[in-house]
Amino acid sequence: MATKGDRNIPPGIDRPARRTIVNQATGETVTFEKYGCETHGEFTQAQLTCKPGGGPPLHYHNSYAERFRAVEGELGVALGDDPPTHLQPGEEADIPVGVKHRFFNDGDKDVTFAGYVLPAHPGFEKSLYVLFGLANDGFIDAQTGMPKSLVHASVIAELGDMSFPGLMGSVMKRVSKILAQWARWRGIEEELLKKYWD
Repeated sequence: MATKGDRNIPPGIDRPARRTIVNQATGETVTFEKYGCETHGEFTQAQLTCKPGGGPPLHYHNSYAERFRAVEGELGVALGDDPPTHLQPGEEADIPVGVKHRFFNDGDKDVTFAGYVLPAHPGFEKSLYVLFGLANDGFIDAQTGMPKSLVHASVIAELGDMSFPGLMGSVMKRVSKILAQWARWRGIEEELLKKYWD
């Protein structure tokens, strides 16, 4: 049993219904099948549904790798500078640490896939809860799936170790780090975690 207020224990541990989060703006669904705390930090495992036209922008992570395995439908994956590919059900793509990537659905039906974070990254789990919570409260741009507030975007990027490639991405990373520190100092990160994670 989790201790009330223990940020290291994800909300779905004591409240199984909270293992599934839905982004009402984009239609994405994430069900955490294994949180990192349940695998001793080895990995986080989730099942995700990506709507037609959905998927994040090109990005990379410096502290964890990812793996995508198509379950239902064709999952598009862009990895590094290689041409995008499509995974058929049962096929996997491994995303090494630091390699730019994105997943996408360019079909006309929902795509379901398994996603793994290797090793587990508790900040990544928190960042999804905050992002989806902001979306459901009307604080993200439905076209891009990103927060309207640069401060909120910075908190999410820092929590989830998410960076964007290129010169603009490098500038954004510096600005994001400063804004995330400011948000932590002003208690904004705490407010977001209290509302969407606790």
